[in-house]
Amino acid sequence: MSGGSAYLWMAARARNALRRVVVFGIVGGVVFIAALIAFVLVPRNASRKAMAVAAQIESKVDSAPTVAARDRYLAEVTSADSVLDAVRRAVAPAPVTLIDTFPPAVRAQRDSLSAELATLNRLIERAENAPLPTSYRALAASPEVAADPRVRILLDSLADIERDRNAFGAVGTVDPVYLALTSRANAIGRSIQAIADAKRGEIRGKLALIRPTLAPVVKPVITVDTTRLLAQRLSAQQNYTAASHRLDLIKQRNARVDRQTAHARELSNVGAPPWAMLAAAVVLALAVGFAASFGTELKRPHIADTREAEQVSGTRVLTVIKPPEVVVERSRRQADVEAPPLIDVVSESYRTLYLHIASVEASVPIVTITGDDPGIVATVASNLAASAAYEARSTLLVDVDPTTCSVASVLRIRPDPGLSGIITGSATWPEAIVPTTIGRDRPLDVLPSGTRRAGIPDQDVVEEVKKELARMQRRYDFIIIAAPTSYVQRSASSIIPSPDVILCARIAHATVGGLKAAVDNLRQADMRIHGLVLWDAEMPQLETREEMLGSTRQSGAFQPEFAAAQ
Repeated sequence: MSGGSAYLWMAARARNALRRVVVFGIVGGVVFIAALIAFVLVPRNASRKAMAVAAQIESKVDSAPTVAARDRYLAEVTSADSVLDAVRRAVAPAPVTLIDTFPPAVRAQRDSLSAELATLNRLIERAENAPLPTSYRALAASPEVAADPRVRILLDSLADIERDRNAFGAVGTVDPVYLALTSRANAIGRSIQAIADAKRGEIRGKLALIRPTLAPVVKPVITVDTTRLLAQRLSAQQNYTAASHRLDLIKQRNARVDRQTAHARELSNVGAPPWAMLAAAVVLALAVGFAASFGTELKRPHIADTREAEQVSGTRVLTVIKPPEVVVERSRRQADVEAPPLIDVVSESYRTLYLHIASVEASVPIVTITGDDPGIVATVASNLAASAAYEARSTLLVDVDPTTCSVASVLRIRPDPGLSGIITGSATWPEAIVPTTIGRDRPLDVLPSGTRRAGIPDQDVVEEVKKELARMQRRYDFIIIAAPTSYVQRSASSIIPSPDVILCARIAHATVGGLKAAVDNLRQADMRIHGLVLWDAEMPQLETREEMLGSTRQSGAFQPEFAAAQ
C-alpha cells in the first residue's frame, strides 16, 4: 500500500469512526460521567488526605541555640590551636647558622675547590655508569687528573690498545686477542678512575680545612604548661562535635517537616473550577470515544465512500442516496401531504438511477433491487418504481419478503394477500396486485409480499410464478423486484426470472468484507450486477409487520381468510 493509498484508507476509517454514533456516544458518555465523578471525588479525597497529613506533621525545632553553641565551641578550639601554635614556635630550635671568618682569598679558593670537586664527581659517575674509552679519556682530560704524569702514560697505552683492537674490524669481536685487548683497555680505564678518586679525596681534605664553623645552639626555656591547653582543646572539640551532630538531626527533622508540609499543600491544591472540570471531561470523553470508535473501525472496516465501494466490489456506483431536501412547495398540495413520506419523486439520486436503467431498458425489463437492509432495499425499489411511474411508464413493483412487508410499509398499502397468497393458491394475480397512485395521477401497480410465511415453495409453483412474471413483461414497461440478498442467492428456489440486480449498501455500516462477499455470492449465483446504490442517510423508519397487521385489522380491510392463516 503506497503512502497516498494508506492516507486515504486511514482518512476513510476516521470518517467512519465519526459516523459510529452508538459506539462514540456510549464510550464517550461513560468516560464523561466517570471523568466528572473522578474530578469531583479526587479533590475531596485529596482534601481529606491533606487534613490527615497536616494533623501528623511535627513542629519545627529552632536551631539557632544549637548553631550558637557550635560556633562558640569552634571559637574555643580555634583559640586553643592558636596558643598551641605559638608555644610550638617558641620551643622550636633556631636554625643553625654558619660563621665564615676566612678572608676573601680563602673563600675564593674554597669555591674553586668546590667546583673542581663537582666536576670530578660528575666525570667519575659517568665512567662508572658507562665504562667506555671515551668516558675514561674525558675523565683523564680534566685539569685535576691530567696534571698527574701517570695519566699521560695510561692514555698512550689506551690509544695503542684501541688502535690494535680497531684493526680486527667488526668481525673480530669473537677473537681471543680482541677480547684480551678489551679487558686491557678496561683495566687502564679503571687505573685512570683510581687516580681521579685519589685526586677527589685530596680536594675533599683541602675543603675540610677551610669549611666555616657552626654557631652555638641556645636551647629555649619552656615556661608554658600545654597540658591544660590540650585538655581545654579536647573538651571544646568534643562539645563542637556533639553540637554539630545535634544540628544535623535538627536539619533532618525540619527537612522532613518541610516535605510533609509541601505534600499536604499539594493535596489541598488539587482541584479546578467547575467549567474547567466540565471542559476536561468533555475533551476526555471525545478523545476516548473517538479512539474506541476508531479502534472498532480498524478492526472491522466499513465502506466509507464511492471510491472505496467501487474498489472493493469491482462494480461502479450508480447513485448515492442523500438525506432528502425539504421542498416547501410540496407541502401546499394535499396529494403531496398525503403521499408516503419515504417517496421522493424529485430526488436527483433516484432519477439518476432510473435513467441508468431506462437507458438499457431493451435488455433490462426486469431488475432486482437487493441488499442486506430490508428498509433500504424497499425504499430504493419503491422510489425507483415511483420515478418510472412519474415518467409515465407502466411499472410493477414486487416484494418477495413476507417477514418485513417493507414495500407495503413504504407505500402505505395493504400487504395481503400479496405474493404469499399467490404462492399458496389463496389469491389470484389480479387480487394480489394493489394499484396505487404516485403524486396526483401517476398509477403504480404493487405486488406486496403478503404476511403469510409459506416457507420454501414447491419447484413447480416457483416456475409458474416465474413464467407469469415473464408474461407480464408484455403488459408492463418496467418490473422491479425488491428482495434481500439471501433470497436472490437462492436462484433455484426464488421467483426472480431475470439475472439483472442492483446491490444496495449503506455507507459507514456495510463492512468491506460483507460487501465483497455479497458481490462474490451474487456472481457465483449467475447474477449480473449492474451497479451499486449507496445509502448515505438515516435509516428509513418503517412500520413493522405486526404494526401493519394491527392497523389492517382496525381499518377492517384485513381479509378473514388471511387472518385465520396467521
